[in-house]
Amino acid sequence: MMTQYLLSILTEGAVFGIMALGLNVIWGWAGDFDLAYYGYVALGAYITLVLTIGPQTPPAQYILGLQLPYPLALLGAVVASSLMGLIVGLIALRQLRGIYFSIVTLGAVYVLYVMASQYVPLFDGYNGLSGLVNPMGDVLGLDYQSYQYFFLGFCLLLLVLVILFMMRLSGSRFGLALRSLREDERAAAAFGRDIYVLKLKAYVLGAALGGLAGGLFAAYLSAWNPSAWAPIEAIVLYSAVLVGGKGSIRGVVLGVFVMIVLVQESTRFLPDIAGNPNIVPALREIVVGTVLVLFLRFRPQGLLPERRHVDRQLHSYAVASVATSPSAETSDPSATSVPTQETPPVQPVAAVVVSKPRQVVSVEDEPAILVVEGLYKHFGGVAAVNNCSFRVPKGLVTGLIGPNGAGKSTAIDLISGFKMPDAGTVLFEDRLIQGLPPHRISRQGLIRTFQTPREWAGLTVLENVLLAHWDRNREGFWQSLIGTGLIQHLAPEAELARAREIVTELGLNKIGNERAGNLSGGQKRLVEFARIRMAHPDLVILDEPMGGVNPVLGERMAQAIEGFVASGTSVIIVEHNLPFIERVAHHVVVMAQGEVIAAGPFDSLRSNQVVIDAYLGEVTA
Repeated sequence: MMTQYLLSILTEGAVFGIMALGLNVIWGWAGDFDLAYYGYVALGAYITLVLTIGPQTPPAQYILGLQLPYPLALLGAVVASSLMGLIVGLIALRQLRGIYFSIVTLGAVYVLYVMASQYVPLFDGYNGLSGLVNPMGDVLGLDYQSYQYFFLGFCLLLLVLVILFMMRLSGSRFGLALRSLREDERAAAAFGRDIYVLKLKAYVLGAALGGLAGGLFAAYLSAWNPSAWAPIEAIVLYSAVLVGGKGSIRGVVLGVFVMIVLVQESTRFLPDIAGNPNIVPALREIVVGTVLVLFLRFRPQGLLPERRHVDRQLHSYAVASVATSPSAETSDPSATSVPTQETPPVQPVAAVVVSKPRQVVSVEDEPAILVVEGLYKHFGGVAAVNNCSFRVPKGLVTGLIGPNGAGKSTAIDLISGFKMPDAGTVLFEDRLIQGLPPHRISRQGLIRTFQTPREWAGLTVLENVLLAHWDRNREGFWQSLIGTGLIQHLAPEAELARAREIVTELGLNKIGNERAGNLSGGQKRLVEFARIRMAHPDLVILDEPMGGVNPVLGERMAQAIEGFVASGTSVIIVEHNLPFIERVAHHVVVMAQGEVIAAGPFDSLRSNQVVIDAYLGEVTA
């Protein structure tokens, strides 16, 4: 009896492990709290049953009633759940995020629940389906006892295969790109990621694994009905992911063992209380809830948090780089000064030193990389951007200044695709880009930063830098599966060396293996600059890079900006720090009340009365 009980618990644990790993793709990697997930498990169970148990004697009613081999039925469950996940994802992921996404997915699973329970010809209503006893047992000639061992081995084999599959994806560029969405979607879009497509792929993959687990669960229970997917079942599944470590493959499997095998099953041994036959099931739910609350309060990262990739060559690379640097005797890559070594193909940040006055140019004499004409954006009755027009000279630094509320941030949102203009045109490299989504604009060579640092907090500094380079050929799902190399999720060696060099030059090498979310505000800004250098765009828009940055770090940023220009990247800087603009900008555009009121070299704007009145304020005697 005890042996059968242990076999049963281990089988259940293996099935729940596959379920949890599927949920981990959607919630742990892509960051979407999906309340429909257990519905995919239920659909997989139903489809498996209607494809295997064959016609039944009335009054049982259900569709299909086929007698396919169990492996084919299992495949059918995966396909059916994937299709349902695709339909829900196409609707819910297009515009919805956060609690709104969760509400829509909850509605989807409720619709499925009502259809399965109320429409009897579908899956026999509340009575459900039964009769899937020992699938594959007759073909293999197994008795009941032997079959239990066989089915446990079958479930464990599938669990191991799913774990290996997940490890492959986790260690791929695709898995890393998914986690960048979880950390910050806007930053991911700014560096070329199609948020909708990536999330949809993750959602369908998670639904497919849910269907696989449902097909196994139907064979384990030999039956399925609406009561098999009560809310407590979904809560236990979510708690297993959270307790083990959301995002971590090892953690999720451990969480299933803790919550399903230890916590939930241990409550079955509580003694019955006379006159209260329902007390033990109630205590089971109370124990699960208590464990969940304790982990949320004291260890929200779970038992085995998601592992960070440690590049063991980063420190030795930094030492070697500094040792070969002309200034190696006086420079420390982790100090406030920046090493001045020059190793192709990367232009060192500090190689461009401001040792001569800033060049004064006339924008009319320079070819334009960006031309904005008649841009409008209204919010209700407020014109945030009103007939805004200006040109950005190629290969130079353009400052965009103006008082608070002038429309600068809205203008760059319109240029970079994060807002849709009401009217007007934006020409980038002679191509119309207004109205395009951010990822398409980024892929054309225009990248932006934000007022507050938007690092991918859960990824390391080096991973942040590597992900700045969007690669169509290595970020696809199938390319990630067939990629080679233990670090194929990072980059080829040449690209990895370039990232190490950039991290070293910006003085981040000692913290290159730290999670970016643990850094100070100034260090996060440097990470953003490192990502820009890695992406090597044609034009970068820096949104208030000096906000909250100390003067020493500001000097390094000024050098980095001039390094951008030296490597062929044009720059727009939105900034309130006028001395910094005077230091780095060749050309300045002034906005007020949503429109451009002046443009030219900074020195010429000092005496412009319109600028003085609108921005600098009148000077009294």
